[in-house]
Amino acid sequence: MGRAHTLRQRFQSLDAYAKTLDDFSIKTLTGGVLTVATALLIAVLVGLEFAAYRRVEQSAELVVDRSRSEKMLINLDITLPHAPCVLLGLDVLDSSGDTQINLFQHVTKMRLTSNGTEIGAYSTKAKAAVPPPSTNADGAAYCGSCYGGIEPEGGCCNTCDAVHQAYVRRGWAFTDPDAIEQCVREGYTARMRSMDGEGCHMHGFVEVGKAAGNLHILAGESIKLGGEHTHTVYDYMPRNYDMTHTIHRLAFGSEFSAQSSPLDGVGKTAQSKHAQFQYFTKIVGSEVRFLNGTVLRSNQYSATEFVRGDARAAVSRRTPGLFVMFDISPMRVIYTEHQRSLGSFLTSVCAIVGGIFTVARLVDGVVFRAERVLKEKRQLGKQI
Repeated sequence: MGRAHTLRQRFQSLDAYAKTLDDFSIKTLTGGVLTVATALLIAVLVGLEFAAYRRVEQSAELVVDRSRSEKMLINLDITLPHAPCVLLGLDVLDSSGDTQINLFQHVTKMRLTSNGTEIGAYSTKAKAAVPPPSTNADGAAYCGSCYGGIEPEGGCCNTCDAVHQAYVRRGWAFTDPDAIEQCVREGYTARMRSMDGEGCHMHGFVEVGKAAGNLHILAGESIKLGGEHTHTVYDYMPRNYDMTHTIHRLAFGSEFSAQSSPLDGVGKTAQSKHAQFQYFTKIVGSEVRFLNGTVLRSNQYSATEFVRGDARAAVSRRTPGLFVMFDISPMRVIYTEHQRSLGSFLTSVCAIVGGIFTVARLVDGVVFRAERVLKEKRQLGKQI
């Protein structure tokens, strides 16, 4: 029992927090004000510290990009208010020699009136003015001619669009639809000309190889002739158009918070029908590593622009259009998300509470002693 009492006295002698009896404590108005101010300040600073603890921050690291064989998505949302959808082609050419034309599998073209109101989605398939006959003159089932184009799997071209695609597969220009029975029956030429004065809103995505190249929207039909890629505006196509445009969205890959897409919201007005707009972009591979372990691979880019649109453009027969040239940077930016640890947060809270209480105690002690000295001097009748 004695040993236990001695051990208790030893631990009691180590107490660094000696207590003051209530009979010897003095509570002052200044102390009360400081206590309230201290509590409010601690609450504010702890709240700010908690917000910083919950905030997810990103750090960036620049490395050599070794992922050259991957595919790249180009997300686009572009309005051309003075160019009919029927007139516009969307093609991609890259430095490897790969040429992709009429990439509308995942891109929707919405027809617009002259004042910008949507009419509906553009489609090459139209309801025929006169439906095709069910049988030929000999009584056999009707099978439309492809007029020398490469026939589809069924061997018949029963619509104007089927004949057109047969021509595309053959690499022929579709110059005279009025000489094709299916197109005459469907009123193809009249339908084309009825779209004069309309606009077009294109949105969707295309998938390309990650190599330098260009994406372009040009007026006229996209065809390959003799190994060359050409665009031709035929006489039956709308004639009143220009390449005035607004780029609502242009991104090379999925969207993420730190992504730089400087062409978003860019709009240009064509000063002539022959204006050609060129945007030169430098694409930098980007990777975001989230806290939950998932990884997002995307891209961001910088851009410059150039416009061709004077009288010499008409003389040189330059096709009016919108070009996005893209070059691939050999570097990749890696963004890593990180968050403060719980131990760091608790340490900061302890520092805030302890520091503020210590400073407040010092201030209270100085004020209390100053008040006591002044009070003693007044009692002695001295003038201060």
